[in-house]
Amino acid sequence: MSTETVPESGTKARTRRAILDAAVDVLGKNAGASLSEIAAEAEVGRSTLHRYYPERVDLIQALGEDALDKLGAALRRARPTEGDAAAALRRMSHECFDLGPLLSLMFGDPQALSNAAFWEGLGAIDAPLLAVIERGQSDGTFTSTLKVRWIRRMLWWCLLTGWEGFNNEGYSRTEAIEAIDTTVARITNPDH
Repeated sequence: MSTETVPESGTKARTRRAILDAAVDVLGKNAGASLSEIAAEAEVGRSTLHRYYPERVDLIQALGEDALDKLGAALRRARPTEGDAAAALRRMSHECFDLGPLLSLMFGDPQALSNAAFWEGLGAIDAPLLAVIERGQSDGTFTSTLKVRWIRRMLWWCLLTGWEGFNNEGYSRTEAIEAIDTTVARITNPDH
């Protein structure tokens, strides 16, 4: 007997994607939204949502897995080993910017914050980010007075702040990304 998982059919995969996307949208606006509200936004019945995610915690865990998948893909697209560390860090933040709604939810929802699997996965996923910061510190591009993990944490908060500025405060996408770049540059190399 094989233990391989059978890939979902196209319909099941589309339904799952619709539920996850609706959850990001609905919970991003109202962290206390009900599963019924998420089902309505996904244009599925509540019983359908419950077949995929029996409990709210199951949905939050799936959102964490989805965030890790998307984040890992974004960090790979950024080509972190190419070019100097400052350029690699900018590419990484630019690639991750559009994940703002999902990251805002994962970093801001109390239930998501308690998702240990997400935080453990994030530690593995953002290893390229840590490597870029370490490389920048080794070659003198970045300050060595701040710990690598502190710079990493500040990058995530800058991304979230930039997304909030874009989403809620009237910043254009370009303005928000430029603000992120400027802030990260000052954190990583305050002398310039």
